[in-house]
Amino acid sequence: KHSPGARALFTVSSRGRPFAVMAHARWFASLPTDELSKLEHQLRKVILKAVSSHDGPFPLGEWIDRRIGGEIETRRGENGLLEIFERGKGGAVAGRAMDMSKEAFFATLAPDSFAPPEEALRDAMFEFLASWRSPELATLRDLSDFPDVQQRRNAFLPRNLPLRDWIEHRIGGEIEFRGMRGGSDIVHLTDAAKGVVVAKYQQMRMGPPPPLGPPMGPPPPMGPPPGAMGAPRGGAPGRVDKDAWFQGLPGDELLPGEVMMREVIVNWVTRSASSNRAPTRLSASGSEPDIKRAKQDFLPSFVRLSEWIEHRIGGEIELKSIGNGDHEVFLRGSAPPAAASRGRDGGRNDKNGTPDEKERFFATLPADEFSPEEEALRDALVSYLDRLLGSGVLATLQEAAQEEEISRCRREVLPKGCPVPLRDWIDRRIGGEVETQAEQGGKVIFGLRGTLPDVVGGGGGGPKRKRT
Repeated sequence: KHSPGARALFTVSSRGRPFAVMAHARWFASLPTDELSKLEHQLRKVILKAVSSHDGPFPLGEWIDRRIGGEIETRRGENGLLEIFERGKGGAVAGRAMDMSKEAFFATLAPDSFAPPEEALRDAMFEFLASWRSPELATLRDLSDFPDVQQRRNAFLPRNLPLRDWIEHRIGGEIEFRGMRGGSDIVHLTDAAKGVVVAKYQQMRMGPPPPLGPPMGPPPPMGPPPGAMGAPRGGAPGRVDKDAWFQGLPGDELLPGEVMMREVIVNWVTRSASSNRAPTRLSASGSEPDIKRAKQDFLPSFVRLSEWIEHRIGGEIELKSIGNGDHEVFLRGSAPPAAASRGRDGGRNDKNGTPDEKERFFATLPADEFSPEEEALRDALVSYLDRLLGSGVLATLQEAAQEEEISRCRREVLPKGCPVPLRDWIDRRIGGEVETQAEQGGKVIFGLRGTLPDVVGGGGGGPKRKRT
């Protein structure tokens, strides 16, 4: 243990020389010059025994942090060497209460493990997130005002270091900031952190958490440094499989993120049922911004929206499978008996491919959302229809496909040799928004659902509308 002079670790003398360096020099000068002191002999024996019992370099600093971190803490000194202090009495705690540069502080932290006070700060944050009950996402201000977070932050971080900087440097793989509300950054959880929050919620429901102490197992992976927030993340701390994730959710209530997702889904299904003549397909939810945002904020990537609906709100929302992972979606009790088997001329086989070939193609697409290429094609088609809306002109697929943007997007989704024609993709993937009708002469008209006339191109004497 260093002498009391080490408490001035971050104070500089009038000559510019750190007191810590001078304290070290005084301590070494006090030792016998030609022999070891009694304390040094004892320390030498213990170190030799530890080193000889371990293959390879002995990780003394890491052993202290993991095994006796509740009593002893470590840090890098101004000369870059490892220093140890009695927990709460050395220069480390005193220094953290003072101002120091961000770079100097982060240089003192182990790159692949958390010190106990750092682990306590992270744990306090996840306790706050697990207890958050507002339907709106928490902000950095909400997080910072949580009493336990304030206490742990004051005990660990220098007073001039923003909490956001520590989060981005140390747990950026778990917590991100996207957007603002009320002048404060909005907190978003990564897939890795969602499992941790669910586990923390369950722990809080089961009883008081275990007493704080030094971590005995391997530490969770660090978050990426600033500038690498978009990079692929490594091992996911707290990652759980699908069954364990559902088991971790409360059985008698919805979490705040679930409440928001239930609300936007019920509103969407209700709205679709009142405006569409055909059943709404769950895959069409990929074009709903509110649903996409709610899924991103709460649902891990390994859980499908259909699975969450059936597990958590199946008493309100009914899904009927129509094959290929897609479903027709209804308010519970409103589905017609034949809804699951109803569809377009499913036995039709055109020159582009057999039914089996088409099914294999659709099986490669996401079941509950659009791929980025599909999103672009949908937007191009809807924009084209929006331009024609109110003009008295009926759009045909044959002429729409000549549009440069639609043609480009179509090639991305349905490349040359693809067994699925554009009409089949529309009916299968965005049929809840866009409908198609075959005309005499082989042309196919399409429009926003509910805007096409009931009969087009027939032999009757009724008025006919222009076609593009």
